[in-house]
Amino acid sequence: MKLNIKFKQWMALLLAVVAVSFAACSDDDDDAVSGQVVFEAFGPSPALRGSDLTFIGRNMDQVTSVILPEDIEITAIEVVSNEKIKVTIPQNAGVGYVKLQTPNGTLTSKTVLSYIEPISISSIAPNPVKAGQTLTIEGDYLNLMHKVIFADGVEVMSKDFTKWERASIQLVVPREAQTGTITLADTAAIPVELESEQELAVVLPSVASVETFADKKPADAIEVAGADLDLVEHIVLANSDTIDFTVEENTISFVLPEGTTDGTINMIAYSGVHVPVAEVTMAVPTELVAAPVVDLRNGDLITVSGANMDLVTTVAFPGVANAVNPESVAADQITVLVPEGAISGTVILNTASGNTAGFEIETQKPAVSAYNPDPVSAGNELIIEGANLDLVVSVTFAGDQTVEVTPASATSLTVAVPVDAESGELVLTMANGETVTAPLLTVEKPEFCYVPVLPDAETEINAGTVLTLDVKNEDKLTDVKVNGTTTQFILEGTKLYVLIPNDAGGQTDLQLVSSNGDITYQLDVIGSSTKETVVYQGPLSLTWGDGGRVFVSDAAFEGVSAGSILKIYFTQNDNWGQAQINNGGWAVIPFAELNNDGYMTTDTYGDKAVSEQELVLTQDVLDNITANASSGNALIIQGSDWIISKISIITSAAASETIWEGEQAMGNWASWVQLSADLFATAKVGKTLTLTIKDQDAGVDYWQVAVKNGSSWGDIQIFDVAQDATTVEMPITADLLAVMQDVGLIFSGYSYTLTKVEIK
Repeated sequence: MKLNIKFKQWMALLLAVVAVSFAACSDDDDDAVSGQVVFEAFGPSPALRGSDLTFIGRNMDQVTSVILPEDIEITAIEVVSNEKIKVTIPQNAGVGYVKLQTPNGTLTSKTVLSYIEPISISSIAPNPVKAGQTLTIEGDYLNLMHKVIFADGVEVMSKDFTKWERASIQLVVPREAQTGTITLADTAAIPVELESEQELAVVLPSVASVETFADKKPADAIEVAGADLDLVEHIVLANSDTIDFTVEENTISFVLPEGTTDGTINMIAYSGVHVPVAEVTMAVPTELVAAPVVDLRNGDLITVSGANMDLVTTVAFPGVANAVNPESVAADQITVLVPEGAISGTVILNTASGNTAGFEIETQKPAVSAYNPDPVSAGNELIIEGANLDLVVSVTFAGDQTVEVTPASATSLTVAVPVDAESGELVLTMANGETVTAPLLTVEKPEFCYVPVLPDAETEINAGTVLTLDVKNEDKLTDVKVNGTTTQFILEGTKLYVLIPNDAGGQTDLQLVSSNGDITYQLDVIGSSTKETVVYQGPLSLTWGDGGRVFVSDAAFEGVSAGSILKIYFTQNDNWGQAQINNGGWAVIPFAELNNDGYMTTDTYGDKAVSEQELVLTQDVLDNITANASSGNALIIQGSDWIISKISIITSAAASETIWEGEQAMGNWASWVQLSADLFATAKVGKTLTLTIKDQDAGVDYWQVAVKNGSSWGDIQIFDVAQDATTVEMPITADLLAVMQDVGLIFSGYSYTLTKVEIK
């Protein structure tokens, strides 16, 4: 038998360190620089006669011959690189020092070259061999080997050999052994290893044939005939699950568990080798008959009949992220409820094996039979009549204008037609996301002034600022109102600039009034923390005489607190101008902003474009104004070449307005608080009616706050509140405001105490 000897990492351990004997120079670095040979190491040692001996150093390509003991000179040198050379050790080489002949002299090793005996393997029997059988390895010098290594690193140490002699080793083949070459080795840190050329075949468990088992179910038993089944450690399914098994003589048996998937089932020998034992395909539901499968709604019950129905674990509906559980499961039938969000498509029946079956469904769709009116004017309401309209959540008009809807019934829904809607087919979107195209609708554009595109939800609209809008039919615009009150506006072509009043906030009505109609939009306005009250409206060109003076009444300063702002809007003309600010007694009022004087002049600003001046009403200034008021006048402004446009007082806006405060225990609907309409005179749409409550009775299990019509006592809204609730908030809509300011409100309820009513 041919043998292979491997000396692993032999260079790291067995290279012999040698001395350099140059009389001319003892510095290795100098030798390297000078180009002389530096002999550093050789190996392996001990070595095997007939194998290679390697020499390591520098400038080794200059070596002319190698002298082995006893005086065997070798000139057949293999130059690997200038740092490494090799020679073949002859069979007659002896033990002793090694020498290198170089152009500069002879270099001798410091260590002795020694040899190992010719270990050999002549036979391995039996082959094939089964785990548990005795394996005999025959050869020479086997007594020098201390372990036998099977394929994949399975080792048997010499202490476990049953025979260990120079010519023979015997051992019991371990269960973990695999087919492959075997290696004999000693126990050195870097061992001598002898690998067999011939492979040792290790017997594996086997089956007569890999059978296919079709339409299997969990709990089905599988039996397969085979040989050497005592070598099986595990049975592994296609999904890598390990299951229990039994072996009786030449038959291996196991039961398919829940979750078994299609694929190959393997026997795993103790050696770790996988051996296919069977192919399994799991059963699926078949012969499916489902009803109903059309006109389906959320909550409808579907019955699915067929074979193997007891395998169904969950049901996946199209359009629904998570599969649902069946309502009932039997061998021939399941029932399942249509979940919210289900759409038309394929329903999937899932099984524990991962196999699926399916059937088609069609959801119920809305249908349109008529529009009223048709044609319809943009900006007006449209009634859509038909069937199943309660499934609709939004209507999209031509022009890509979508309006969310809440249908009142299955046969009718009302939707506001966007002012920029176009004539064309409508698209009805259902709650599950499906859409239905409805017949063509003719949309007539408004002839009055309107806004085709309102600011998007990301645009902030703040009270006290100017809102810029693009409008159409601008020539018809006559007025602009915010929450029913006319506001200032400027129209430049199709650009409309609207002043949003300081007291606006929340849901705010913007009304464009035209000569031939009007339209109202709702805007979300961010309320201001200040309030600007106009106390004089110009314009007036100032003079020093009657008719050219501005008079502000003392009533304008009633309730004004220190820190408020007096704001004067003005225009400077081309000449040098001035404005003198006096109290009611004609004395000039000193303002810090005017260098403790009361004059605004061209020199004050140095810029004709300046048109506003804010003056802080300190307590001293307010005292000056109120103490010197005369004939109803608190402020008098006169001058020349100066135009006063407007004067206002800016105060901090109240965070809330208290309408009523006290304590009224409501008991069991036995008491109430009635507030008259005049108390709500300042209420506006978009603000919030806020009730403060306390002392909810712990002896009952519910608490209610009722808001009622101040005349008819009819319920406007009843709030169910928690025991620890402290406030109830009710947005003021146009309908609620009408009741508040017409007949007032009544507050009643069950088991709580009302302490305050506010408008915020």
